[in-house]
Amino acid sequence: MTESKKKAKRGKRDLYWEDAQSLFLAGKELEEIKDLVPVAPLTLKRWHQEGQWEEKRRQVPVSPRWLGEALRGVLREKAGRIIVSGDLKTQELDELTKIVTLIDRLCSQGMDMRAAALEVMDRFSDFLRGWVTDQEELTRISFRVQEFFRQLEEEL
Repeated sequence: MTESKKKAKRGKRDLYWEDAQSLFLAGKELEEIKDLVPVAPLTLKRWHQEGQWEEKRRQVPVSPRWLGEALRGVLREKAGRIIVSGDLKTQELDELTKIVTLIDRLCSQGMDMRAAALEVMDRFSDFLRGWVTDQEELTRISFRVQEFFRQLEEEL
């Protein structure tokens, strides 16, 4: 019984995280997002850091997943304006539904190989910085990581 109560009660993160992230990936700044999503500016800043939104924004051009999220943010904003104006026609609603379906398919593809490699190597680099104390060894590893990405670019 307590489990169902926990599921029923949703916090702001559950309600607004995806919206805020999508808007950021679509090009909105935190200042603009705070006017669109009912979340405190400090909370948005924390989510921005915790969710690594800057890194995700950089990956939008190469990652179907983050491109889909960015498009979702654009769609939310534009659809909101149309709905508020009361100018939504049946044909436009049908088009929006199709766009949402396409975006969902794009997002469900997950990360592409390059974006996945970037994510893994970024986390691995953070891990190494905490454990490797010899600067020369760290430099050698960094060189190998760069070489890996150069070869990956050649394959794509």
